[in-house]
Amino acid sequence: MNNRKNKGIAPRRAVADRASLLVLGIFIVAICFLGGSARGDAVQLIVLRPVACLVAAFALYQLGGQKVRGLVPLYAGLAFLGLWMIIQLIPLPYSIWSELPGRGLIVKLDAAGAQGELWRPLSFSPSRTANSLAALIVPLAALLLFHIYPDRRKKDFLSLIILIAFCNSLLSILQILGPSGGPLYFYEFTNSSEAVGFFANRNHSSVFSAVSLLIISYVYSQNWRFFRLGDKYSNMALGTVYLLVFLSSILNGSRAGFLCGGIALFIGLILYNLRPADAAARRKKQGKRIGSVLVSVAAVGFSAVLVLLFFASDRVPAISRLIETDTMANLRAGAMPTLLEMIGTYWPFGTGFGTFDKAYFIHEPSELLMPSYFNQAHNDWLQILIEGGAPVAVLAVAAILFCIVSVLKLFSATSGNRGHLLFWFGIMGILAVASAVDYPLRTPLFSAVAVWILALLFTARRNPEALGFAKGV
Repeated sequence: MNNRKNKGIAPRRAVADRASLLVLGIFIVAICFLGGSARGDAVQLIVLRPVACLVAAFALYQLGGQKVRGLVPLYAGLAFLGLWMIIQLIPLPYSIWSELPGRGLIVKLDAAGAQGELWRPLSFSPSRTANSLAALIVPLAALLLFHIYPDRRKKDFLSLIILIAFCNSLLSILQILGPSGGPLYFYEFTNSSEAVGFFANRNHSSVFSAVSLLIISYVYSQNWRFFRLGDKYSNMALGTVYLLVFLSSILNGSRAGFLCGGIALFIGLILYNLRPADAAARRKKQGKRIGSVLVSVAAVGFSAVLVLLFFASDRVPAISRLIETDTMANLRAGAMPTLLEMIGTYWPFGTGFGTFDKAYFIHEPSELLMPSYFNQAHNDWLQILIEGGAPVAVLAVAAILFCIVSVLKLFSATSGNRGHLLFWFGIMGILAVASAVDYPLRTPLFSAVAVWILALLFTARRNPEALGFAKGV
């Protein structure tokens, strides 16, 4: 009787696994082609968010009674953000709302226009905050898909990110070769003559490439396989993707991405020479260690020569922009005092998620007025404080501390594997730098990838052996 039950369960489980892979594939296609813009009014969201809702519903159905296994912090963080956004949407009595920090000007306008004592929410623009709340469905769907994926194969998400990076870089190069604003550019508001790939903003594409370069170096250094390819073909695939992503980064034209790519290259070269002990034991000759150093030196030399050649022919926009005056960069620097003032003005409740530009118009200095408008702070660390206030500041600090503790715990649980330490702190450093000058994590594609990276860290810290982190295989 038990044998019959087992025979019946196995086919159903196989069908469920195939269905999960199919849904994961659909989700990846959707976020790649529809989730590259951080704008809340992108028309692609009309399709992307319903797809994400269906994917989340499927994952919840498949989840059943599975244990959370280390993902509680991510679920709690998304729930906290969602709850705070809902609170920001609740209308408050005028007697309470009018006493909130930063509402004095609106109170005066109400009095001048005889508006009466209207109930208003914390948010300066409820529709924008509601839109931010709806945006959480994409990272939630990504987290649920990771949750239902088998533990022994969760490392496949690193390979999936590498595959997305390969397609993003290939598309970027085709965009450079094609016409400006051609059919390979998916968004109305985009850098229509540059290599943006799946994204609308060159900075976001370049930072994503930097993250991908570091992931490729990490997978190679741990002697892991690209999906389930053999060692030889896996290394060939990783090397090919690395070169393509590196080339597209050079052609991108983003100074922030150029900086993040330099960080990824530097850490990647260290990772290349820091294999786990069991992998190092497989080397038959000590001379191979010298060879790896020579390869690292050759890689640095090749990169430097390639950059110089492109620069000499004026084909590296990122380097050209380093020595040119950038109006937008000047605007960002000039706006910094205003941003700091806004944090103090609206502390501790914030202006509401998605409302930065509405609040900034109130404070915008006349000397910074120009045809280009400031729709984001271009410093996500400051913008989350302006929009979310003290609750989000507490969440951000808690998240950073938990990530640091998780990395140290994984490092300890894997007998001091320095590759884990370098990679995870490197990823945190790249995202921290990128978020200090732009807002890459506000794109649905990048938010989903970031969730997968964090989810892998949080699950690996609890049970590294089950996920294959204990040894480089």
